[in-house]
Amino acid sequence: MHLDEYQAKRNFRKTPEPAAEPAKPHRRPIFVVQEHYATRHHYDFRLEADGVLKSWAVPKQPSLDPSQKRLAVHVEDHPLAYAGFKGTIPEGQYGAGVVSIWDKGTYENLLGDKPTPRTMTEGIKAGRLEFALHGKKLHGRFALVRMHGKGRGKDNWLLIKMKDESARPEPGAHGRSTAKPGAKPRAKASSPATRHRPSRPPKEGVVLTNLDKLMYPDAGITKGDVVSFYRRIARHLLPFLRDRPTTLERLPEGLGDNGRTPHFWQKNTPSSYPDWIARVELPSEEGETVRYVLVNNLETLLYLANQGTLTFHVWFSRIQDLDRPDFVLFDLDRGQASFADVVAVAKELRTLLKTERKQAFIKTSGKTGLHVLVPWTAEGGYDAARTWAQGLAERAVETFPNQATLERSKAKRDQRVYVDVMQNVKGRHAVPPYVLRAIPGAPVSMPLSWRELTPALDPAQFNLKTVFRRLARQKRDPLAQWVRALTRTAKG
Repeated sequence: MHLDEYQAKRNFRKTPEPAAEPAKPHRRPIFVVQEHYATRHHYDFRLEADGVLKSWAVPKQPSLDPSQKRLAVHVEDHPLAYAGFKGTIPEGQYGAGVVSIWDKGTYENLLGDKPTPRTMTEGIKAGRLEFALHGKKLHGRFALVRMHGKGRGKDNWLLIKMKDESARPEPGAHGRSTAKPGAKPRAKASSPATRHRPSRPPKEGVVLTNLDKLMYPDAGITKGDVVSFYRRIARHLLPFLRDRPTTLERLPEGLGDNGRTPHFWQKNTPSSYPDWIARVELPSEEGETVRYVLVNNLETLLYLANQGTLTFHVWFSRIQDLDRPDFVLFDLDRGQASFADVVAVAKELRTLLKTERKQAFIKTSGKTGLHVLVPWTAEGGYDAARTWAQGLAERAVETFPNQATLERSKAKRDQRVYVDVMQNVKGRHAVPPYVLRAIPGAPVSMPLSWRELTPALDPAQFNLKTVFRRLARQKRDPLAQWVRALTRTAKG
């Protein structure tokens, strides 16, 4: 009965999540915190009780700082087997996105030691839980307290670290949190980047391992093929990676035949990576320091490919001026629309950009859509760039109301192309030209000339096995002018 809602929300023929099956309780109850990159990045906090995982969605990373109260939205119970789940929930399924295990361990119910003992389930009914966590990141005494009233039908709680010997102040936190659920976060002051000065790459080159491992089983593509691809494409790709904080899309075991192999996004660079790999330290929204990798040379590119990186995702700005993007992205998400409509919308954007004397560049997204890119040379930073892009997108949608939309909800788009400009935000990332995508077929995000953009074009034709034949035949690099424009803005 506890798992009826969990079961009803999921199609287990399509999602790799565990089905709602009975499981034997653990001798000592467990907890798990799963990091979930869904529509919104959040953390799922789960406590074992009565043979299930009692669950809360926590928008911000749990903290050891007693002054930092975290909103926690009570959600449906999950099966005990979910404590070990990590992987990708497919698009179109409930909770679609990537799940990884952020912390796990056992816990003690502190309510059982009260003058009037309570079980965890009784504590949930009463609106207060107290427990001691024994994890790698979270340890010591915590409380979950139901908030008075219910916001928009949701059961809102607060996750609070209690004062004990394991309490720690949160970096960058000042005073107690007074944010209300649903309130917009205040703008953060810009913090200067701290750049790690790397040593020289090894003269003997990068050590490569397990090169016969299948990374794209459907196409018979090995890690050796991926490394070779990035070695050969480096001179085209590196100008779009250099000096940009980079998030790595890693699949150390490849795509796999069933979609259940580890698949995660890595922002923080492990300390185990060699000193000759450049990093930049930036504060996250939670106040913690994130050490982004900088892919500034061939050796770093190959080292990361050897670590199972298939796709590199970069910021819109460089470390020389992180508050100012040097390009704007119009992401044309095909969805259920025809590719002919995607082409029509892209060409309309180009026409509108010409009226503003802006040069537009076009490439495949590496999946089914298109990316229109514009060097940002006007005054202003991210807010100005996004506002300008939004206005242009609105004009394109006015021209093609039946083919294009600004509607973010997939369910409401019908068969229209989504013109997405919302990624033009500091800290968000984009897929640069010439990178592989982590989907079957090993497609490549490929630059195009505008004259070859027709409804007959098939984006899947650009992949690891075909891209170099195309480059060999190519008389002009479609992005040559953009590279020069980026070089000018970088020198500034």
